[in-house]
This record gives sequence, structure tokens and C-alpha cells, in this order.
Amino acid sequence: MTSPDWNAEECVSPIVEENIHTLAQLTAFLESLDGALYRQLSGDRGQHSIGKHVRHIIDHYLTFLGLAGNPTGETLDYEHRQRDMVLETDRQAAIHCLAGLAGELSRILRDKPVKPLALNHNSEGHHQLFPSSIGRELVFLANHTVHHMAIIGLLAEQAGEQVGESFGVNPSTLRYWSQQEQKNGRNNSSACNNAGARVSVS
Repeated sequence: MTSPDWNAEECVSPIVEENIHTLAQLTAFLESLDGALYRQLSGDRGQHSIGKHVRHIIDHYLTFLGLAGNPTGETLDYEHRQRDMVLETDRQAAIHCLAGLAGELSRILRDKPVKPLALNHNSEGHHQLFPSSIGRELVFLANHTVHHMAIIGLLAEQAGEQVGESFGVNPSTLRYWSQQEQKNGRNNSSACNNAGARVSVS
């Protein structure tokens, strides 16, 4: 089976832009959020907070960018993340970091090679290497970020905050909604109108 003819930069550029747009949406949301709510713990064991999910998102981008910017690096391992706890409680620090990530992503095609990567996955102590690429990991990061933004949106709504309808919704779902509106008009009884549907769409 032969590989399709494709230009790496042309294929990766749109997903870079999608990641940047998603991070900008998250940043704008955090700028309007109260600092106390950002730190507020929820859940029976206090395991969830908006800040924890934001830090988790940032960790994954920092891990990826650390490897993507290393000309000798070959193996990506998301298990070995920075886990900077300051980002869980300091909303301004998280906003600053997100802006830096967007800047790094905007330079990834200009300054970094579009190269194959190996992804290390730990399954109960059994390490496996899987072939990947910058483009494939950018697709993962975009979906991973939207998934956690969906949870962030739920936590904010539970605290009485207004959350935009498109926040934490996968672009494919937004396209589907748009197609359905064009065909049938808006269905107000749709499951897509409630907060719970946001988490199930990723």
C-alpha cells in the first residue's frame, strides 16, 4: 500500500490553527472568570476544579512542544508531564502560560521540523512505542483540550456561571449542529441543548 501524495505543512497547518483557536477560547473564558471559582474544589473527594483541568491541558501542550522543538528528541511520553501546581490555583499564571503556548504553536511550522514521532504508552508498567507524528499529536491535543473544556464548562455552570454554547464542543459537533439548523431549524428539545450533552460529545 503506497502513501498518499500530501504536503506535510499544508496538512498540519489547519490543525495548528484549530489548536490555537481552542486555546484562545479557553483563555477568553478564564479572563472573565472569578479567581476563587478557578480554584474552587468540587466532587465528593474534592478532586475537581477548573484550575486542575486547565493545568492538565497545559501539561500536555508543554510535553508535546518540548519534544517538537527538540531536534534530537524522538519519543513522546505524556505520562512525564511538568504538573506545575501553581497553574491550578493562579488564574493569571495559567492565562499567561496559555498565551505562550499559542505563540509556540503559531511558530511550529516555521521553526520546527514536521517529523515523525514515537509515542510511549505505559499500560500497567508495560511500555509500548507507537508510531505518530506532529500532525497526529496536534489532532489528539485539540480533541483532548475540548474534552476538558467541556468539563470546565460543566463546573462553571454548576457554580452559576454563563458558558457559551460552543465552549467545550468539538468542531465536528458544531458543524453537525449547523447542518441540522440549515436542514430543519433549531430543535430546542435536542439533547445538545443541555449541559450534560457537552461532555458526551468529544
